[in-house]
Amino acid sequence: MAGKKHTLPEEAQGNSRNKLIYSILVAILTMIALISGKYSTEHPQETQNQNITVSDAEFQVHVMDVGQGDSILISADGQTLLIDAAESGESGKIVSYLNAQGIAELDCAAATHMHADHIGGFPKVFSSIKPKAMIEPVFQDSLIPTTKTYEKYLDAVEASGAEYKALKTGDSFTLGNAQITVLAPVSEHASSLNNTSLVLRVQYDDIVCLFTGDMETPEEKTILSTVDNSQLKATFLKAGHHGSDTSSGEAFLEQVQPEYVAISCGVDNKYGHPAESTLEHLRKYTDKIYITAQQGDIVFLYDKDTKSCNVLTSGKE
Repeated sequence: MAGKKHTLPEEAQGNSRNKLIYSILVAILTMIALISGKYSTEHPQETQNQNITVSDAEFQVHVMDVGQGDSILISADGQTLLIDAAESGESGKIVSYLNAQGIAELDCAAATHMHADHIGGFPKVFSSIKPKAMIEPVFQDSLIPTTKTYEKYLDAVEASGAEYKALKTGDSFTLGNAQITVLAPVSEHASSLNNTSLVLRVQYDDIVCLFTGDMETPEEKTILSTVDNSQLKATFLKAGHHGSDTSSGEAFLEQVQPEYVAISCGVDNKYGHPAESTLEHLRKYTDKIYITAQQGDIVFLYDKDTKSCNVLTSGKE
């Protein structure tokens, strides 16, 4: 275990010197392992194939532990998409995380919707790591925020020089060999910003991932009535609205039937996320449920050669 001190038995001086050198080497290698990646597979349901490592997987989803907010990195064949950037106070963590992944520039960034816990960190992130493209949902003028957070976000997008696009259901684009389709917003007349969330279906080889922002059950029902439900079945689901009971409705989950679920929320948050009722709904389909407040960073990996998945978590300090 890292940090544990080992006591060598008394032996001849030559053996002691050799063992001392060996211990120093072990300590150095342990420190390198901790610095380069602190992921563990201690959670009993975290792996299908423990041979996949972060560097091996062609397709990766990193759900960062950013408190009561969202920030998700997708990497497909080396191309990158950052979905949301949490609150402003988490921007340093996001930049450090991206740097650790060797990312100097993003191929694309996405704001699922205009709440501070999803867009607040973009200005500081973009000051260090710029996106080539920026996408966000189409939504009506009556929901345009008047907050300083939103103003700073707009200024940061403009200053980044990114190509900007507002997307709605049916739009699509590619990331490496991943095909990304917009499932929502379905209309421009949602009654809340949560229900204007950009919902992305990402298909890579044999797997499908759904990223739902803070979409709530009214928009889930709209999707069910307008989208081919066969497109909803997913290997991996980022649960909507931090696991709130306003999202992940039973009718929606019945179509998604996720194998893996990630929930991004803060430790002991004042909202009680994730809701126990939501967890009960999710447990009908899978026991592979990961919560950043409990497991830290969550990394979903897919290897197209072996057709196998793996989940790694950083753990909580």
